[in-house]
Amino acid sequence: EPDIFHDVFGHVPLHTLKVGADFLQTYGKAALLCDDERHIKRLGRLFWFTVEFGLIETPSGVRAYGAGILSSGGEISYSVDSPDPNRIGFDLLRIMRTRYKIDTYQETYFVVRDFRQLFEATAPDFTPYYEQLKGRETHAPSAVLAGDRVLHRGLAPIRAA
Repeated sequence: EPDIFHDVFGHVPLHTLKVGADFLQTYGKAALLCDDERHIKRLGRLFWFTVEFGLIETPSGVRAYGAGILSSGGEISYSVDSPDPNRIGFDLLRIMRTRYKIDTYQETYFVVRDFRQLFEATAPDFTPYYEQLKGRETHAPSAVLAGDRVLHRGLAPIRAA
């Protein structure tokens, strides 16, 4: 039953928006064309920090749209309201280089201005970014970098989910 809630209330809304569906289609095509383990991990990070644990700016403030957040009552308020995590503006290459944890709330959330930003960063094909990422190291889940658009810098260590 938890997976049904996760899919219906988390994933389906993004599919109902044309720009969201277009992003997911572009992502799927990239995944089909990818056979390099490093790039597969980068694609996984993009999915994790957007489709599963993404935040979006709205006139009412930052809100959750990622299915992983929306299916976790505790992580909804944690990701949006808590002073603990970092909230950093969306940057495709930054996201693809940032590691995540699967057993705790996130230390960093990435925030899109709108879904169009997400789609435009990847359309029509984001495989050319792989060349830009070659040889570049990954970042810790808690890292805040000098070039980041920091909406909120986290205050405390992450607690278990």
